[in-house]
Amino acid sequence: MPVTAIRLRDPAAEDELRQSGIQLVPGKLLANARLVVSGDVIHTAAYREGRIVIQDEASQLVALLVGRGQRLLDCCAAPGGKTAIMADRNPDSTLLAVDLHPHRARLLRRLVRAPNVRVVAADAEHLPTDNNFDRILADVPCSGTGTLARNPEIKWRLKPEDLSDLHARQVPILRSALEHLEPGGRLVYSTCSLEREENRAVVEEVLAERPEFQLLSCRAELDQLQKSGALAWQQLDFMTDGPFLRTIPGGHPCEGFFAAMITSS
Repeated sequence: MPVTAIRLRDPAAEDELRQSGIQLVPGKLLANARLVVSGDVIHTAAYREGRIVIQDEASQLVALLVGRGQRLLDCCAAPGGKTAIMADRNPDSTLLAVDLHPHRARLLRRLVRAPNVRVVAADAEHLPTDNNFDRILADVPCSGTGTLARNPEIKWRLKPEDLSDLHARQVPILRSALEHLEPGGRLVYSTCSLEREENRAVVEEVLAERPEFQLLSCRAELDQLQKSGALAWQQLDFMTDGPFLRTIPGGHPCEGFFAAMITSS
């Protein structure tokens, strides 16, 4: 089983965890991440109070790519790990978090306690707003093949036709999200899938229809995160595939994620 990664929302929580017998080492991707060598963080006060969050380092990195803005949208938000990062990095901004399922939206409300987040249960293909946003995350439902180490049952459950079905769901979500992107804003499309059908193929299909949208370089944003001290990983060339972010289990110390950054002219 892969090691558990956590995000420190409160730096003081690290000493509390160590005093509780939790053994931690620094994260391998991100400066604000820690890896749990031994102990159970779930039973700590820091976890119960939301001052630490269990979250894979690649998942944390995808949320960092969204960047800083005034009006933010998270299209498929539950359970809220990436929503919380966006909210923490933009405390003076407004963030609309949307999830299709009411029970997951209720869970999101409990887990993400930031006052600048408004949670709505709605279909991301038909977003419940007329507003535009300067930062958008579309972390779409996917096969999850980048998380096989934690979820080995996926390889027995997934069928070839599922990728076509998922692609058919992902394309309209990306189309819908782009309709709400402010000119000059940034949208991050992401999955925890290794499959081309869910990643590059979705982005290429949608952008072929809409020439006013262009890809941004994930490498350029990774450079900025590294310079700011947020990104500890040094081998940036190994994290990108053309303009895209690409992490591979076994090659990177995290789960498999894909991300594309899109802007509008």
